[in-house]
Amino acid sequence: KCFYFQEDISTVMSWFSSPVYSRYWQHYRQAMAWHQRHRRAYRKALEAAYGPCCYQEEGPGDRPRYADWSNSEDEADDAEESSSESEIECDVSNMEISEELRQYFAQTERHREELKKQQQMEAEQQGSYVPADQDLHSFSLRSSVAPPLERPGERRTAEMKKLYGGDAAKIMAMEAAMQLNFERN
Repeated sequence: KCFYFQEDISTVMSWFSSPVYSRYWQHYRQAMAWHQRHRRAYRKALEAAYGPCCYQEEGPGDRPRYADWSNSEDEADDAEESSSESEIECDVSNMEISEELRQYFAQTERHREELKKQQQMEAEQQGSYVPADQDLHSFSLRSSVAPPLERPGERRTAEMKKLYGGDAAKIMAMEAAMQLNFERN
């Protein structure tokens, strides 16, 4: 029984090393290599901008997952990239910013402000939202007790007068009669 259990574990533990998954692991290694390059570049950019005090090095609990799985090829690639990256230095202190880039930044800022306004409006609308499983009357008590700003039907009457002139009242009466007749039948 114990032998069967041991064999079952080895089968389960080796599924990921099947050749079927080789493309997945190749992609995974490439993605992790890109991630590591990106982190190094980000750290170097922060150090260049703010000095070495700002970027926290990884603590003992931040050890990357599966660190014991690393291949010697990956380590050689990382060492090669690290040495080539350290040779490249970019001084951004006297970099000129084109008018096009300034316009881009201005437009980005406008979009951020518009998005912020839209989010505030959505939050206000969400505040007046009544969940379907709750009573509408309890929510109506919280709403404003101020009278409406305009009389009911006032806007419609003005619209009809604009369209039909002096005969607007007669046409509205005929419309109401037709609606009542329709609702009765």
